[in-house]
Amino acid sequence: METIEVSQAEMAPRIARFSDQESQSAHYAEALGIPREAYEIMAAETLYLMMAPDSQGGPMAQQPAIVGDPGVSMIIARCPPGDKPLLHAHHYTVESFMCLTGRFRIRWGSKADQHIDLEPHDMIAVPPGVDRQFENITDEEALLLVIITGKGDDDFADISMPPAETDFMRGRFGQSVIDGYNKTGVAFRNSDGSIDGPDVPKPIEVSSEDMSARIARTDDLQPLSATSGDSIGVPREVRELVAAKNLFLLMSPEDQGGPMAHHAAIAGPDNISVLVAECPPGDKPLLHAHHHTVENFMCLTGSFRIRWGKGGSEHIDLQPFDMISVPPGVDRQFENISDDDARLLVVITGTSRDDYNDISMPPEVTTLIRSRFGQDVIDAYGQRGVTFREE
Repeated sequence: METIEVSQAEMAPRIARFSDQESQSAHYAEALGIPREAYEIMAAETLYLMMAPDSQGGPMAQQPAIVGDPGVSMIIARCPPGDKPLLHAHHYTVESFMCLTGRFRIRWGSKADQHIDLEPHDMIAVPPGVDRQFENITDEEALLLVIITGKGDDDFADISMPPAETDFMRGRFGQSVIDGYNKTGVAFRNSDGSIDGPDVPKPIEVSSEDMSARIARTDDLQPLSATSGDSIGVPREVRELVAAKNLFLLMSPEDQGGPMAHHAAIAGPDNISVLVAECPPGDKPLLHAHHHTVENFMCLTGSFRIRWGKGGSEHIDLQPFDMISVPPGVDRQFENISDDDARLLVVITGTSRDDYNDISMPPEVTTLIRSRFGQDVIDAYGQRGVTFREE
């Protein structure tokens, strides 16, 4: 497999510094004539669009920090205590929430009468068609990561508001705001069954029991290195050297290929895997490339150095909630450069579950693994779609 080189200048548009981001509500007040107050009430007080396709539709598609591939958006909501959007549904996309700081309550159902509470780095993936809402239930400002996944750009113009929220928005801001949101693809359902805006399917109900299979408690998960030995057939020492000491698989496609296809807490869409790497100081996987998928890194705690290129010759350092999107074909590596254990979010995106059989190791790693562990380990990884490049 061939790799490519990417310069610092070429990588710069694929880096988002959280401290540099501007709220989406400011863009809407100017571009669509929707009052800032109306946007913040319906969505959240402050939303930062960290990554989205350039051509994506819907109400959260203004000036992403990183222009990503179709099918995935990543948003950070900054919420003061008690802040929550109005109840709403996404009809064609999966909306996944990860608590970054504080604690969040996720409610769902047409009456918002079911809920779970998320601690930091817990995650829930809400299926299409379900009314949902999040709320900061702490006494301090808190951050929530929102990952929205669909099959293409058109899927993202899929939000609808239930009748009670429609009546609230119309009574508070008037029909002109409803009409403004309709232009972005938001539908407002009325109590008589009619819809202002594009047609959307009827919402569905999901029981607490069914939703429990879509929740990942990071602190309750076993690392991949402890759970994948039988299926990969390599010693744990090798797995922790090749990947990271503690790598938790929160969500992946069902029956996903590749070396990280084991024991996902949530069976998610075909185009995304979500992992958390928990690393002691200095911990780092070996240099490697993904050839058909995009690997996105977001620092959750501590500080991480992301290296890329031949021998890892280029690098940037990430502080909490900074993000980098590494394109296919580039050798890359992350390292905890802080003095304490730290966590890194890894979001891998592709077009299908078959794309995940795409990892290769550079020649110097091939030599290291062969000399230290033998050809059998290289052969075992080869059965999981990992290629070891030779000089």
